[in-house]
Amino acid sequence: MGVVVLFIAWLLLLLFASGQVIAASLDGRDALVRARESAMKLDFERASTELAEAGDQFSSAERGFVLLSSAKVIPWVSNQVNAIETLIVSGTRIIDALQSIVDLGAELVRLAGFTMQELNDMSEGILPTATFDDLSSETKQAVLERLAAAAPDLQLLSAQIAIARSDVEQIHASDLIGPLADILIPLDEKLAQAQEMIRTLSIVSELLPELAGLGEERTHLVLLLNNTELRPGGGFIGTFGVLKMLNGDITVLETGDSYAIDGLAEIAGSYQQDPPAPLGRYNATSNWFFRDANWSPDFAVSAQEALRLYGLELASVTPETRAVAGVSSQTFDGVIGLTPNIIQALLGVTGPITIGSQTFSADNVTDKLEYQVEVQYIGDGVPEHQRKEIIADLMNELKTRLFSLSLTDASRLISVFETLIQEKQLVFMSGNQDVEDTLTKVGWGGRIVPSTGDLQLLVDANLASLKSDPKVSRAMRYEIFKNTSGEYVGRTTIRYTHTGSFDWKTTRYRTYTRLYVPDGSELVNVEGSMLNDSLHNPTGAKGPVDVANDLGLTSFGTFISIEPGESRLLTFEYLLAPEVVTQIQNGMYELTVLKQIGAQNNQLTLDLDFDKNVMHAEIPEDRGEWGDDVYRLNTKVDQDLSFEIGL
Repeated sequence: MGVVVLFIAWLLLLLFASGQVIAASLDGRDALVRARESAMKLDFERASTELAEAGDQFSSAERGFVLLSSAKVIPWVSNQVNAIETLIVSGTRIIDALQSIVDLGAELVRLAGFTMQELNDMSEGILPTATFDDLSSETKQAVLERLAAAAPDLQLLSAQIAIARSDVEQIHASDLIGPLADILIPLDEKLAQAQEMIRTLSIVSELLPELAGLGEERTHLVLLLNNTELRPGGGFIGTFGVLKMLNGDITVLETGDSYAIDGLAEIAGSYQQDPPAPLGRYNATSNWFFRDANWSPDFAVSAQEALRLYGLELASVTPETRAVAGVSSQTFDGVIGLTPNIIQALLGVTGPITIGSQTFSADNVTDKLEYQVEVQYIGDGVPEHQRKEIIADLMNELKTRLFSLSLTDASRLISVFETLIQEKQLVFMSGNQDVEDTLTKVGWGGRIVPSTGDLQLLVDANLASLKSDPKVSRAMRYEIFKNTSGEYVGRTTIRYTHTGSFDWKTTRYRTYTRLYVPDGSELVNVEGSMLNDSLHNPTGAKGPVDVANDLGLTSFGTFISIEPGESRLLTFEYLLAPEVVTQIQNGMYELTVLKQIGAQNNQLTLDLDFDKNVMHAEIPEDRGEWGDDVYRLNTKVDQDLSFEIGL
């Protein structure tokens, strides 16, 4: 009888302790969320208070956990107890990391010459808002230098958050009771946001000396990659810019028409560079000009090519000709590539901008600019060589608006740039090898680094198709299976669907498509290739397929054209590289799917029949697909993707 009483008492104590721990953990989670939100508003004083509250709550949960740990002997209960322990440990680690960020933020605010009370008054409208432009050059330099010096600390904090998140990810919400799941799911979401924010901040701090010109002016060639005319390195280079920065100040921001530079070289007559063969074959290009420089899907390669062709073109004309055209030879420290998606996103932050009689917003800027420089300038009586000056006016006004954002609103830009870089709409190349290595390591350089496993990279090159890309969707399907000889075969099928119609910016879609796969893959067959478009190839004759070794990979390239309202398939079939086959045989298959710079977030279907049971996957299939030898998944390529599948 006494044993029963003790057991019941123990259960009651467990229930009481569980309620205390869960309530404290919920309060701690909520305080963490509030702390993050306050920090994003630069209210570091309130953020510090909320972190202290979170710390108290998790300490309370930890005290209650002492009794709960005795229940680990009960099978189902042990899962709940272990989850609580992980949440408490992770919560404490997160608090320590966020407190360090808050302390750094408060220090930067003090260096900027503000008190926390003044920032609070600005956010509440009591005081006029301060902007980055309001800071003196000396103050900007001091703030940026302190942030740059914090790079090692920020990297450590990013690693701490990553560890905490990894621990939390090991807990499966479906295995938990409702109250614990209510803690876990929101915490994991906020933790992911915090991890990405701190990671971005750590990368920015490391790159600041180079990108912001700390201590020495840096000059960057800016390539406006028009992805409405998609090219391998992001988009057609119709416009370029020169950006100079010193201690965080933009000292020069100029844009120019790539055709003007190319035209000078063409008139001079001495410039001649052989273009890549497909450009000559399908684009009637006999001379390789700056505007077509980004033929490689690796941004560093394309950027170096752009620098080379730009330099050769300017060198082919006299200094007097360059002076009349308003261009000069430059020594560049790096190259920045950006697509119109950047301008759209930034206008979403600043609001609409009016240039002359035209108002540009996030919803219309790409089409309006395109129409202005392709069609409207003629009706407006603007000389052709001045047709792109409106881009310069918009860029300068956008810069002014961004630098005029209140300091309390500027943090909104962090998440904007996180998304743009992740989706490969913004890429960088540096002439400084150490900086370039960092860009490659963190994925900001648009580099193609061969993986140790399987790989898929679809690369399109719009050739003489106007600005048709927004109207052309791509759905990619990758299959693995064994052929009748027992060999593992890869089959990649791309379905192109043209939803547009013929107009001033849209026509039949003509693309030279390359599929990059691991080195050692052997082409078996290609279906859907075309000798030319239906206008120039009415019989539908098949086109040639180019097999090449490039960037440490094997590429298969061919031409296809899609009429408006039409859908076409292009299929590459090949034997998997020996290293990939070995991975499958050894029971651990890895796949990397790379996104082309500037591409849309295209659909991806994986249908991988390994002829052996799938045991686990880092990105799991839907539950209904479990329990067989095929890995099936429908997703989208909105960034570079990695898959690990245990067999």
